[in-house]
Amino acid sequence: MDKRYSPLDIEEKWANIWKDNPLPNIKSDSKFSQVIPPPNVTGTLHMGHSFQYAIMDFYTRYNHMRSVKSYWQIGTDHAGIATQLVVENNLVTDGIKKEDLGREKFLEQVWEWKDFSEKQITNQIKRLGCSVNWDKYRFTLDEKFSKAVTKAFVDLFNKDKIYRGYRLVNWDPSLQTAVSDLEVKRQEKEGKIWHIKYPLENDISNFLVIATTRPETMFGDMAVAINPNDKRYLSFIGKNIVLPFSNRIIPIIGDEYVDMEFGTGCLKITPGHDFNDYEIGKKYNLYLDGEVVKSSKNQSDFKPVNIFDRFAYTNDSVPDPFKNLDRFKARKEVLSELEKMDLLVKEETHQISVPRGERSNVVIEPRLSFQWYVRTDEMAKKANEMVEKKIIRFHPNNWVKTYFNWMNNIEDWCISRQIWWGHRIPAWYDDENNCYVAETEELVRKKYNLGSKVLKQDDDVLDTWFSSSLWPFASLGWPKDNQDLKNFFPTDLLVTGFDIIFFWVARMMMMSIEFTNQIPFKDVYVTGLIRDENGQKMSKSKGNIIDPLDLIYGISLEDLVKKRTSNLMQDGLAEKIEKRTRKQFPNGIDSYGSDALRMMFFSLATHAKEISFEMGRLKGYRNFCTKIWNAGRFIQNFENHNEKFEPKNNADNKILNDFNKCKQRVERNIEEFRLDLAMNEVYEFFWSKFCDEYLEACKDLNETKNLLPIYKEILVFIHPFAPFITEELHTIFFNAPIIER
Repeated sequence: MDKRYSPLDIEEKWANIWKDNPLPNIKSDSKFSQVIPPPNVTGTLHMGHSFQYAIMDFYTRYNHMRSVKSYWQIGTDHAGIATQLVVENNLVTDGIKKEDLGREKFLEQVWEWKDFSEKQITNQIKRLGCSVNWDKYRFTLDEKFSKAVTKAFVDLFNKDKIYRGYRLVNWDPSLQTAVSDLEVKRQEKEGKIWHIKYPLENDISNFLVIATTRPETMFGDMAVAINPNDKRYLSFIGKNIVLPFSNRIIPIIGDEYVDMEFGTGCLKITPGHDFNDYEIGKKYNLYLDGEVVKSSKNQSDFKPVNIFDRFAYTNDSVPDPFKNLDRFKARKEVLSELEKMDLLVKEETHQISVPRGERSNVVIEPRLSFQWYVRTDEMAKKANEMVEKKIIRFHPNNWVKTYFNWMNNIEDWCISRQIWWGHRIPAWYDDENNCYVAETEELVRKKYNLGSKVLKQDDDVLDTWFSSSLWPFASLGWPKDNQDLKNFFPTDLLVTGFDIIFFWVARMMMMSIEFTNQIPFKDVYVTGLIRDENGQKMSKSKGNIIDPLDLIYGISLEDLVKKRTSNLMQDGLAEKIEKRTRKQFPNGIDSYGSDALRMMFFSLATHAKEISFEMGRLKGYRNFCTKIWNAGRFIQNFENHNEKFEPKNNADNKILNDFNKCKQRVERNIEEFRLDLAMNEVYEFFWSKFCDEYLEACKDLNETKNLLPIYKEILVFIHPFAPFITEELHTIFFNAPIIER
């Protein structure tokens, strides 16, 4: 043994062995399986990935060593919007827009990026030593997976669980696509609220004053609503308003939805640009008849006014002076004209909640458009039943409440996205805009007897979460009936972050039950999110991202600064981040090795929602690895060893008793998904009980024959926590790895 523990050479050797040699198959009636939350091919892995992969690898090794047939499905996700945005931004630096290339050429660029990112990610996973079978690797846009996605869409459509509808959606004017509620972040900030006079029909000297944070949308107003319990305005219900500028006649309606305490108690109803207003418009079936807004008993008459184009510029539905203006420019012009007309009463400071796109950070605009939807009510009920009956369990259990809060209020799922990268929707249209759905154009023609009629495929692609919701079974070969699907589905464990319980976990449950009549997994281990040492979210703009491989290999201060400040577009940001980095890591980052990183992650695997990364804790576990190594060097000094542990004295009896109790506590914590407590037990036992007490007692008693056999048991015991160093030491002492491959 080398005098000094040096993890890099050891870990490189074993990582290369493991990547080419998966865990051997075990003939066993019991099985353990899990799927990786497939990382997005948008760059490289971050700390959160490594944290979760360490946990997944632990449970795979742990179960395999208990003679359980164990399997961990590996793969990556195409990540539609996120990956397309990365490639678009890369092209912009060269002065190229995707429209300059066209769809086909642009997608070639995305595939090139995918290959680059995929190689980076898979190399990182291999270096982390994850126990996966690379021959089974899947990508959510590979040929087999794409066929599974298309089949799922067509089957749902044929069962009337997918439909195309003209609905209000969250529209990102920057990305030019619909996004889900879950991809919209609310920004609380100080804004303005304006009080505006709306003149009454046939009595323009009289008016109602409405309060609004969005005066620019008044061109889309279809009613003014007041609370029927508001005595101030009872006489106005049933009368009409003359909408300023457009002179459209809109009704005054009474509805208890209106908050009498907000603003003036009079609410303008703009169904085409507000989700709550949309529901009110639908409730009263508001529709346009020339310049007059009426209400109808026929639900299909409800046709909201849309005043913005896809770029959030005003369209032909607004009067001439205000056409073709950016929405915020339109606001300024509207307010200016209202003031000239003496219709602007006052402007007040007001706290507002601004919806911004998670990826673009652009203000989201509610917009009417044709989109594809999944009917979710029935599927959600079946999934909820599995949680209610504890057939699917969340760990910690408090996440069940969060799950139900969303699932009990679930709405139909918008699954279409107006981007180019992703699974193209298998729908075709003729010149009359009739829609036909099947797996291919050839099958469409055959199914609908269309002959040589001209058809055009839908330009939209599917929401990334639609394809990834099929991951637990489609990654194992569904819809084909194969051995992997038989052996490992349903899976046993899902390790994931709380931030995608709605995005992914719930949807996998719904889709799995829908297509396989089985749950996708039994236990959901919900991890917290890794923050920096100050509790801040790790992000490029904050300059506090730490690459897990930099912690394993180490990185110089200058290289770290260069890495963190490259490609930062915002003025002054690079200098700010460089200053922060030099203060945080004045000597760069030392190399700590993968085992130390893993054990640090386990120690952080509490049930907390947010977890602060601590460099001191990482140093502590590198020291722990050194302790394991030095214990081996000490034992190597002695020649005569028992083959099996044979207690001879009180020290032997005590260490055996301590070891057995430690194993019991650790196994209980593992089964309860408390790896933090398990790691603490391992650390305390080895450092205090074995090294500080037992090794010292053996020296004092000059009785060392039992050291090697119990050290062997301890190495095997610690292996799932620290696989590299234990595999190396076991091979040095016993000429064989702990897990034969």
